Amino acid sequence: MGEGGFLNVVNGTPFDWVVTHTTQHKMKSWDSQWKPNGQFLRIPKKGGSARLYIEWGSSSPGGDVAIQMEGTDYRFMLHAWSNHGFYIWAEFQSFGVQGYAQGANDYGVALNVNWIRDGDVAFILSGDNPGNFFPSNGPVSWMQASLNTIGHRPLRKLCMPGSHDSGMAIKNGSGTIGATSDNSLTQWQTIHGQLVAGARYFDVRPCIGKGSNGNSNEMMCGHYSNTNVKQIKWQGMSGEYIQEVINGINRFLADEGNRELVVINLSHAYNTNHEWYRDFTPEEWERVFDMFTNPATGLKNLWKMPKGVPGRDPVNTSIWDIPLRDFIGNGPAVVIISEDFRIPSDSRFSGQGIFNRSQYDVRNEYSNSDKTDHIMRDQITKMVKHGFTTDRLFLLSWTYSLQGAGNLISNLRKKADDVNRLIYSTIPPKCNPQTFPNILYIDSLGGWRRGEPDNGSNSDQGHYSWQGRNIASLAMAINWIVTWNDCAGADGVGNSLQAEWDSTHAELRRVRDSMGRFRQDSNEPEHIQLLQSKNNLENKLNDIRGQERSHYGMDS
Repeated sequence: MGEGGFLNVVNGTPFDWVVTHTTQHKMKSWDSQWKPNGQFLRIPKKGGSARLYIEWGSSSPGGDVAIQMEGTDYRFMLHAWSNHGFYIWAEFQSFGVQGYAQGANDYGVALNVNWIRDGDVAFILSGDNPGNFFPSNGPVSWMQASLNTIGHRPLRKLCMPGSHDSGMAIKNGSGTIGATSDNSLTQWQTIHGQLVAGARYFDVRPCIGKGSNGNSNEMMCGHYSNTNVKQIKWQGMSGEYIQEVINGINRFLADEGNRELVVINLSHAYNTNHEWYRDFTPEEWERVFDMFTNPATGLKNLWKMPKGVPGRDPVNTSIWDIPLRDFIGNGPAVVIISEDFRIPSDSRFSGQGIFNRSQYDVRNEYSNSDKTDHIMRDQITKMVKHGFTTDRLFLLSWTYSLQGAGNLISNLRKKADDVNRLIYSTIPPKCNPQTFPNILYIDSLGGWRRGEPDNGSNSDQGHYSWQGRNIASLAMAINWIVTWNDCAGADGVGNSLQAEWDSTHAELRRVRDSMGRFRQDSNEPEHIQLLQSKNNLENKLNDIRGQERSHYGMDS
């Protein structure tokens, strides 16, 4: 008996992919996807993507497609066959990629693309030569594996996967009336499982309340919302214990030896023991910070701003201006961002690996919608209009929000899986050096598969979803795409404005550094000349910013 589903193909290489031939046996939909009207197809172009519908027939159907990267001798094949199940896998004919040898063409040895009936799977390949080709479901330590390629880039020039309400894979305690695992949990896997799946940015929302262990003053992750309805007020529940979060990160970095960067964003902190809930007090925030920084039970790899480095201040320096290699060149690192509570310079936590929001400011504006089309349009529009002169990173909030009756009867994680299906084909063609997401922020990151040790739930509730590390592979493809000015989403005007901005901004920094030799009220001719140059350069930057706003429609 046949079945069908979608194959997403993402080309993160600087070469157009050309289909050279196809074969099929009793397939209902295969050849037509690769060579419409009998013509071989460029599928997809450099920096592009495609979403193809694949359907098997009956009696051991199968198909193959041979693809060559135009202008090179790099050749590979995709195979789709049925033998006690349905399988798609990749055979790299003339080169090898990270984790997969050249010529391997047996399922289980070659790169497995997986298969989900009526769902979406992805084949992703990025890089510009066999020495750095990065595949679908790539290495667990994907940052370290690609450090030679992306290590020199500051965080503001990188894309990484992030999880929304990261600690909400399990139910802890009773929750509010009307809150269920279906409408309150956002992830199938614990934070450790999400790390294995490639997530590197975590939305951790501390709360104080009664845990499943009966302790009424536990520190947990929470997912709570103020409904502003007097009779209901707050709605939600608690998830992983904060100590479990710490243990999971230590396990991934220290015990399992993954030399990666992990960013933890702390926000939305509530004490649920209070009658109407309330924000954390400074003392309660310090309790959270104590847990993360405790030498015995806290995080083992907290990254602290190196002392004595010119231009780097532990309280004011922007984390996003620091290259990835400076974080993980010598081992793993964890950066904690306090979004809602500012740590003053005289705090005992200042310089101890916890940074203020101003040092890693992120634009996070969700769509607040349960309509997939609206979520896609809203987030892509915001990404394009974000521009490049802002000091904030852009977070692509590819998240589903339950609405109306759905708040009580829908399964949030299943709905999120449906939205996630479209991220592979939708985002890459919109990316270029000026327009791209710094954080791919999703629910159900990594998906769910029977037997995974980090499943937050003991039941799949009739649902099967699996992404593996494909979100990390998508981030790597984007990290390549944003280095090209002639990719699928190329933006010539934006590229010109970016270059002008960068050169002007660099000159302004040089002038400001030179002015540091003089007193602020100095009347020396050189100081007066530098002051005039500074004013001219600042006016030029304002003009570029105005052109940028007009180009990207940021005022509309």
